[in-house]
Amino acid sequence: MKRRLIFIITLILISGCSNSEVLNKEQPTQSINNVTYPADNPPVVGEAGNEKSIEEPIYQRLIKYYNSNSISEFEVTNYAKISKTIFCTINFKVDNKLHYGLVQAYPKDKGWVIQSINETPEIPDLAVVLQMSVGKELVEENETIKQSYRIYSGYINEKQVKEIRITTTDDRMYVIKIGDNQKQFLYASPREEVKAKFVALDQNGKIIYEQ
Repeated sequence: MKRRLIFIITLILISGCSNSEVLNKEQPTQSINNVTYPADNPPVVGEAGNEKSIEEPIYQRLIKYYNSNSISEFEVTNYAKISKTIFCTINFKVDNKLHYGLVQAYPKDKGWVIQSINETPEIPDLAVVLQMSVGKELVEENETIKQSYRIYSGYINEKQVKEIRITTTDDRMYVIKIGDNQKQFLYASPREEVKAKFVALDQNGKIIYEQ
């Protein structure tokens, strides 16, 4: 019998709520990244030693793409690191319409290089929306390093969701606890793996959504 490796993930919420997924009896859209912002050279304000300093470079990138009058209620909700690369979840409004996204960045010259911002308008009809990113290399400073990774992130519309379980094809399980009023979640795995199953449960362990 295989032994399943289970990882309990307790998220520290920074700048508000985080962690989520969407409840729907229909299959949700797996990839909803509509907008990708390429890296700038050089870009960057804020001190790389302070994770919260990444907020201003992200915000500046967003208002450059949209405009300062369109963007409101911007916040960074979760942070995760693999090597020196940082991943974070964001939400903000564009002309009063809520957007959710995932950012990838790395430190350089005491600031941040924003490699990508993948974001999309909210899909309110879905109970949980899972947004994933995968790669085999990370760019850091002036070099590219071999490092596989898979990022599990997303947002929750159904308040009953209190736990998310992600099982991989090699029989690992990541368990993400969802706090009250938490809207986004993030877990960064430094491994080459494939998601096999995704389940959202309520506080009694009842399955609300799975795919």
